[in-house]
Amino acid sequence: MLAIPLDKQDSTTISELYGNAPYFALLDGQTGAFRVVENVQKGNGPKSAEFLNDLGISSTIFFHMGEGVYKAFEQKCIDVYTSHKSEFTLEEIYRGFKNSKLTKLTSLNYSELLDSGSTDCSCGCEN
Repeated sequence: MLAIPLDKQDSTTISELYGNAPYFALLDGQTGAFRVVENVQKGNGPKSAEFLNDLGISSTIFFHMGEGVYKAFEQKCIDVYTSHKSEFTLEEIYRGFKNSKLTKLTSLNYSELLDSGSTDCSCGCEN
């Protein structure tokens, strides 16, 4: 299951936010089916990671993400992918995930690919 941050419950594109995103689409990487859940930890990136882990996700994708949030996912062995700051649709993300076209963060590339999007981050992460 792949978690995708959304701005609205009926959004069809990835949110620029992560920990502050009000919703997440939980996408089945095999079928393309998804359901939307409210981010009950909105405003706290690392706690959003914990919340998503509890929902059983195995991976996530971001537009902007700080190091603290990434490290929370890394500790839970959840794969993190970047959208390279592109406003991908859910369909584009599904196709990219299914065809192994998304860029996965690793210990070698994460510092270059992460971008919290703001130096005033208030989500509880460490930028």
